[in-house]
Amino acid sequence: MTVSPRIRAAVDLLAPRPGERLLEIGCGTGQAIQAVIARQPTATVVAIDRSDPAVARARIVNAATIAAGRVSIARGDIEHGPVEPGGFDRIFAIRVNSFWTRPGLALPHATRSLRPGGEIWIIYDDPAARIVETIRSSLQAFGLSHFLTEERSGALAILARVTGNRRS
Repeated sequence: MTVSPRIRAAVDLLAPRPGERLLEIGCGTGQAIQAVIARQPTATVVAIDRSDPAVARARIVNAATIAAGRVSIARGDIEHGPVEPGGFDRIFAIRVNSFWTRPGLALPHATRSLRPGGEIWIIYDDPAARIVETIRSSLQAFGLSHFLTEERSGALAILARVTGNRRS
């Protein structure tokens, strides 16, 4: 499977780190998983998507890394859980609108999934300014801090770090 330029730009911006444990929310057909592992072979990825056909395709596309124990893909929904608690270095979501349309449902599960000091990266290829501010306000309301906006050609990320006093 070829990774689209939009997904490649998002993963380049994310810049996976050696040994990092990542959670992808809304993995679709698994392109970002492929790009993460290609860029950082020592990273591990847990991914969820609420679409059965997308999860089935993502599992086929990433069969070798699943067999190697470096990737796991499950049907799941960040708004309803369950998402594995604690231990993720970073969570990322590419074009997942729940973080600005329904943050009260998505963010509690996401923040509980991060280790202390972990980061959440919400990535778009070209979000409107109102989306960025809504996402930042939502992240702050759920106990995240150290907000940054990172940009690279074809991708923009709103990111924040979990602190010790986050909401459950």
